[in-house]
Amino acid sequence: MPELNESPILLIIGTRPEGIKMAPVYHALKRAGIPTLICSTMQHTQLLDEVFELFGIVPDISLNVMRQGQDLFYLTQAVLQKTKEVFLSVHPSLVVVQGDTTSSMAASLAAFYLGIPVAHVEAGLRTDDVSIPFPEEMNRRMVSMVASYHFAPTPAAVANLLVHGVRREKIFCTGNTIVDALHSVKEKIQTKELEIRSDIKEKVLQAQIDGKEIGLLTAHRRESFNGPIDTILQSVKTWITEHPDTVWFYPFHPNPSVINAVRNAGLFSIPNLYICEPVSYKELVYLLDNATYIVTDSGGIQEEAVSLGKPVLVLREKTERMEGVLVGLARIVGSDPQALSDGLDWASSYQKNLIGKVANVYGDGHASEKIVAFIQAHYEEFQGAVNSPVTHQQEDIVKEKGSLMKKVCVVGLGYIGLPTAIIAAEHGYEVIGYDIDAERVEKINAGDPIIHEPEAYEKLQYVLGAKRFIATTQVTHADYFVIAVPTPITKDKKADISFVLSAVDALCPMVQAGNTIIIESTISVGCTQQVAKRIAQKTGLEVGKTVFVAHCPERVLPGNIFYELIANDRIIGGIDEASIVPAKAFYDQFVTGRLYLTSAEAAEMVKLIENSSRDVQLAFAHQVDSMATSIGLNPYEVIELANKHPRVNILRPTCGVGGHCIAVDPWFLVESFPKQTELLKAARMVNDSKPKETVERIIAAVDQWQQSNSGKCIVHLLGVSYKPNVEDVRESPAFEVARTLTNNTNIKTIVTDPHVGQVFLSDEFGDGAVSLVDGFAKADIVVFLVAHDRFKLIDRTLLSTKQILDFCGMLYESNNVLSEDTIFWPARDAVDFFIAGQQQKDIEAA
Repeated sequence: MPELNESPILLIIGTRPEGIKMAPVYHALKRAGIPTLICSTMQHTQLLDEVFELFGIVPDISLNVMRQGQDLFYLTQAVLQKTKEVFLSVHPSLVVVQGDTTSSMAASLAAFYLGIPVAHVEAGLRTDDVSIPFPEEMNRRMVSMVASYHFAPTPAAVANLLVHGVRREKIFCTGNTIVDALHSVKEKIQTKELEIRSDIKEKVLQAQIDGKEIGLLTAHRRESFNGPIDTILQSVKTWITEHPDTVWFYPFHPNPSVINAVRNAGLFSIPNLYICEPVSYKELVYLLDNATYIVTDSGGIQEEAVSLGKPVLVLREKTERMEGVLVGLARIVGSDPQALSDGLDWASSYQKNLIGKVANVYGDGHASEKIVAFIQAHYEEFQGAVNSPVTHQQEDIVKEKGSLMKKVCVVGLGYIGLPTAIIAAEHGYEVIGYDIDAERVEKINAGDPIIHEPEAYEKLQYVLGAKRFIATTQVTHADYFVIAVPTPITKDKKADISFVLSAVDALCPMVQAGNTIIIESTISVGCTQQVAKRIAQKTGLEVGKTVFVAHCPERVLPGNIFYELIANDRIIGGIDEASIVPAKAFYDQFVTGRLYLTSAEAAEMVKLIENSSRDVQLAFAHQVDSMATSIGLNPYEVIELANKHPRVNILRPTCGVGGHCIAVDPWFLVESFPKQTELLKAARMVNDSKPKETVERIIAAVDQWQQSNSGKCIVHLLGVSYKPNVEDVRESPAFEVARTLTNNTNIKTIVTDPHVGQVFLSDEFGDGAVSLVDGFAKADIVVFLVAHDRFKLIDRTLLSTKQILDFCGMLYESNNVLSEDTIFWPARDAVDFFIAGQQQKDIEAA
């Protein structure tokens, strides 16, 4: 962040629309020579990065609040807390927010709490229904309540602000900065300063050559989920099917609800509809400019379409942008099938005779200059008003009389330890989190959980604020010590319990009579006994009499940890019966599932066999895959048909077994029971060899390709995480495949994974980390490694000229639509295989 002699103007940007609409303001401030900083909350990471690149902006501060599975509670608290820290550090003279996002609302609230004036760009939009759109209508109302200056885009917005009690002298009608950005990007496209994606450009040009109307569809709003979006897509599908002389584009939103709706609507069967990955803003402007009509639930696109003179159907029950409706270029159709069909007929017959009248309804393209002119005129006033920000110290929570708060020390603050510490703190314990990583401890105490887990941020903020939790690099006295450290395997496949033993050594000086030590780490059978003896030796206390030891293995799924820590059943294994009692009392405080009590050895084995059982099942599925593939059968069809049996449930094969549990835990049992685990060893060998087999099959396909092509074969790998729809690459077989192929100099390997961070992919694969569209444009062979839901929406026409390898069943079409009396005959290759085999036997017999 640059050093400034004056208190800067601070712009808050969190989403793509904010980035687009604030870019002209930022550049106008810079041209005016006003000290300006951009704080990006990164509410939407990848989409916002593209906007910054397009407009030549590098944020001065990035909060990186985006998390997988984030919700409004997390976003609000994260932005509120992190912008507070930024404001206290930067001391801005004015905070400028745009629109109605959660980032804008929470940042405005933080500035208000600290006594910093707020300017609101695009102020005054209203539907007069706080639930439509949700949560944007409430967000912008809240911003209006705390803002000092209101930059309204239209006279109607000015009127709305006056009705809601904003003083007239604080309102300035400027036009909408979206028009500034729209005209700027359109001009750069026309002068070929910006290059348009080939798949988009080619289809648009072909439609124009064929004289076909072009439709653009966007639908992604939250209020459309759970019903309306399904109706919308079915209605659009019907109209498009009835009008084959039109060409449609649908850049889908990566939200899981949208993806499921697209799949359920069966849009892939429509030849004149192109479903594509989300487009960058330059592609969106290109599509808007070339479209005949637009169907959208987006607020910004309503403004852009009208500003370009295009008829637009609004997929909402209400709109805060009535100007387009009033001039006759927009129609509100909601999700009503008849209204949508009638609206499309209207848009298709629309005559472009109003464009001159309506082109400036949302602004003349100079809104940002007007905003900056105001800021420049009042700049000295802002500087003179800068004081030390107001601070609000939270009062200590007073304990109820008679409460006896137990103290808990959680050892290890990773994916299991930190959530366990937070849950314990939420349920009345005073918790100390111990970790040897000083940087991790510092970040956690600052409110950054580090782990990417839904609810981690807001829950951590709560327990820190309530002073029920603190992280430290020093072990302290406690009633309970919970050990949650990693237990990896060594290169020779042995359980590495050194972290557990180190944790025991660290806590022993603090162990006192009456304490309970609980091991949550996954450990080999007999390890709890080993730990108990170590504690007795180092403390001089008698286990089962004056100190108690138990094992309670975690059984949670990443992405749902906080819920499962409470709701799942738990197995508590004591070193003796006396140790079970205090261990059960600890979990009774927060676990709503059942608590099953047993011995330490039984608890150890239960956790290991849970994951080992699945490993064996996956190994069987992988062997079915290998067998079926070797004779030309589709393994996914074979397994689906086998699963028609009422007592058969074979899992789906992939390119291997990943994650930090299933691929590791069987080796713990092998070590403890070397003579009784032949099946587990065999299963591990099958699953461990699956990535190698996958690589061999890919290389074989490359060799075949090279027989009829020249040059280096380009292989596009889709997915590197260890399972679908997550960002985690730990123990990932797909990642192993990608690394192996990247090191093969005879192949050009490129990689795409929408769930794994682009920075990480670039660090690992360099220029081999590409977008989905760029990858398809370059690839000779496309390889599906991970079945991300987002990949299910890939337009199959993009694959028509590619050789496809599917190692996760992504492209398999189920046979469940066939009748009960349908007979499945073997694949032709399989028949040839068996005929050849029988002929060889006949020759040998002769």
